[in-house]
Amino acid sequence: MTHKTCYICKKDIDSFIPHLGGLKNVSDFRIKAGVVGSDVENFKCPICGNHDRTRHLFMYFDALEIWQKMEGSKILHIAPEDAVSSKIIERNPSEYIRGDIDPQNPETFRMDVANIPHDDNHFDIVICNHVLEHVPDYLKAFSEIYRVLKQGGFAILQTPLARRMESHFVDSSIKSAELRTRFYGATTHLRLFSEAQFFQELKETGFTLDIIHHSELFTGDDAEVFGVNKRENLIRVNI
Repeated sequence: MTHKTCYICKKDIDSFIPHLGGLKNVSDFRIKAGVVGSDVENFKCPICGNHDRTRHLFMYFDALEIWQKMEGSKILHIAPEDAVSSKIIERNPSEYIRGDIDPQNPETFRMDVANIPHDDNHFDIVICNHVLEHVPDYLKAFSEIYRVLKQGGFAILQTPLARRMESHFVDSSIKSAELRTRFYGATTHLRLFSEAQFFQELKETGFTLDIIHHSELFTGDDAEVFGVNKRENLIRVNI
């Protein structure tokens, strides 16, 4: 069996902690839809608690030297992960704004990504990692992110995506926690995004897509060792 290592805390472990019981509890609907999101079998590090999607972000940011681009930059970070925030602060950005609909600490402002309280063309970088699936008006969030980004800026917009669906799946009758988990993937998710429609809507907003495939930078062994989903690509959009 391949050994496991947390990419963030660098600790060797026997296994990561699965999410909601792991793959055996993922619904047939989501499997047939080809949903790409978290690695539910290798979700949480038992040492530092970081999730696979945060570990994967670290891997991409290291490989693409995105951390270095943060030096002297103005950065907006929505629903900030502690490990990512600490790393950003180390890079001495000229401005670092953390926003969340439900802030958990005094360093984070109460902020709706669909109503960002900053001027046009303000930020060099926006990070929004696995947030948009929770946002009621995600198209308004797209336009707000586009509005506050400077020309030449970019955003990281990770979210679970269904690769076998042509359009988003939303059903107003899906209200219970059980049904939201079965069809959308979590109790707080509001829809299942289609990858094709998601990308098209980003382009219609004005973004240029710059999708970085996991396989361009890493091997299957990397995904196995660090417990990340090798099918999850980096969704980077540019202005």
